[in-house]
Amino acid sequence: MTLELVDRLVNTLNAEGVDYCHWKSNYSLTLTMAGKTDLDLLVERKSLYHILDILINSGFKPAVVRAGPETTGVSHYYGYDPQTGQLVHVHLFSHVLTGESYVKSHLLPFEPMLLEKGYYIHHLKVPIKPAELVVFILRTFIKYGSILDLINIAGNSQEIKAELCWLMSDDDLSEALNLLKNYCPVMDEQLFINCIDNLNGNNSILSRVILARKVRKRLRIYAKYTALRRYGAYFQLLWAQMARKFGGNLKNKNLDAGGLVIAFVGPEATGKSTLVSSCERWLGQVFAVRSIHAGKPPSSWLTIPINLVLPLIRALLPRLRLSRLEGHTSSINLTHSQPKVEGLPALIYALRAVSLAWDRRQLLLRARRSAASGEIVISDRYPSEVIGAMDSPRLRGELTKSGMMSVVINWLARLEQRIYKQIPPPDIVIRLKVSIETAKKRNRERIKAGNETDVYVESRHRQNREWYMSGTKWIYDIDTEQPLEETILSTKKTIWESL
Repeated sequence: MTLELVDRLVNTLNAEGVDYCHWKSNYSLTLTMAGKTDLDLLVERKSLYHILDILINSGFKPAVVRAGPETTGVSHYYGYDPQTGQLVHVHLFSHVLTGESYVKSHLLPFEPMLLEKGYYIHHLKVPIKPAELVVFILRTFIKYGSILDLINIAGNSQEIKAELCWLMSDDDLSEALNLLKNYCPVMDEQLFINCIDNLNGNNSILSRVILARKVRKRLRIYAKYTALRRYGAYFQLLWAQMARKFGGNLKNKNLDAGGLVIAFVGPEATGKSTLVSSCERWLGQVFAVRSIHAGKPPSSWLTIPINLVLPLIRALLPRLRLSRLEGHTSSINLTHSQPKVEGLPALIYALRAVSLAWDRRQLLLRARRSAASGEIVISDRYPSEVIGAMDSPRLRGELTKSGMMSVVINWLARLEQRIYKQIPPPDIVIRLKVSIETAKKRNRERIKAGNETDVYVESRHRQNREWYMSGTKWIYDIDTEQPLEETILSTKKTIWESL
């Protein structure tokens, strides 16, 4: 099925007279129209800025390669299809830079050949088959001559053969040879025929590598790199892969507009974790994406001792649990009263609150640095400026009035608020909302052990009526009462429009 976004884009290109074609892999064009593979569009240079304008107005966003060899004349645009939630990749070429998959090794003079004549499949303009056959044979054997491509292409022999049969189904080999003579006279006609026969037969990989050496020798005037520079590009590619591996194994694309921090906030049982996971998978299939949990930050070297001792203290003094004590420090009025906490329990609670504030600060500062380098960071929960709200400052001071203890706790309260003020605001906040009744029902239906009580869920809802942090660029409210699939699509659409 053709995606609505792809259909609309193609109709616009045709209606506005853009000189373009989908120049390769038209054998599997059905998958392309369904958004399963890239839209490889070649555009005549004079129409380049016209098509860029169309892409931007259609909601497509430019992306750049994070690391590896630069490829001028080839750009990446991604669009969001609101009906399916899919990302559509437009791989835009202003010239035929092709060959090796990883370094785009050859600049071939085929733009006029591909653009001048064509026909339409699914109303998408494609080159005539003889023209596509010429490009297919040359770029296939360039790959057979590449160390990096050889392993991948060796396992695709049947798929290559099937595409070749489709390209030759009109029996226009003579036309392909005429085009080859006119646009690439350095390529010998008999060598071209030998390449076709080799792919049609059950020949060995070695025979194809030998043919590939001959083809690459003929095409060396179109090579992008000298031999030395080609190995330099390989090294640059290898270095980029190693950096990705040790940097979290993230995808190698960043949005041209830069990275940002997206926070999901809201009370218990509003679907934060589900939506964070869904959006991480969705954006992470293309872009460099990290997910964090600001509600449960990892310990830093400074807070490890406190966090190691805390479980023992909780076991010995159950009344020190956060869920029991937070009401004493919250600015939000709770409907039920709780006994006053003083002395040592109050001090331990205050130390824990400051420790948690520090860990959140460290985690979110790292998140901001990742965003500054172009990554998209998705946070499950985020602190606000509302004292007493979930994941926010807890201490208001004067938990006890017993001399020096009061001084210490008041100092810790000021320290905690100062730490939270050092946390940078997120760029996008998705504020999830649901009724208390639905939240309690979802909480009771959770499979995992240790579900919270209804009283706890109600308390969290009271503490999270509003989320606010000054400096936040966009705050969007999402009602999660609707079915999950609708909520996910609505959330994706909201995020995409702000990226």
